[in-house]
Amino acid sequence: MADIKRFITSDGAARDMVTYANELAEKIKFVSTSQIRNVYGTVKKLEMIGLSEKSLRQLLLLKPRLAYSKARIDRRNKEAYEQFEKDIGLAIDAVELNTPETFTRFCNFFEAILAYHKAHGGK
Repeated sequence: MADIKRFITSDGAARDMVTYANELAEKIKFVSTSQIRNVYGTVKKLEMIGLSEKSLRQLLLLKPRLAYSKARIDRRNKEAYEQFEKDIGLAIDAVELNTPETFTRFCNFFEAILAYHKAHGGK
C-alpha cells in the first residue's frame, strides 16, 4: 500500500509518487479520460488561484464529485474508479492550508496519474 500522505507532505517522496502514479494509472486505464479530466479541470483552476481557505474548500468538495462520478460508471470499471477515488481522496486530505507546498505536490500527483493514464492507453 502506498503512503499517499507522504507523497503530498514530503519532497523526498517524489520518486515513489511517480512510481505509484504509474501503477495506479495502469489499474484505471479503462476509466474514461473525460471522467478524470472533469476533476482535473477543477484542480487546474484551483492551482491558478492558489491555495486559500476558499480553494481548499473547493478542493475538499471534489470528494463528493468523485463519489457521484463513481455512481455513474458501469460495473466493469467501478472497482478501478473506486481505487482512483480513494487515492485522490487521501491526497486531498493531506493538503494543508498552512503548507502551500502540499497543494503543489497534490497537483503534481494528479498530473502524473493523468499523464500515465494516457500513456497506458486510457480511453
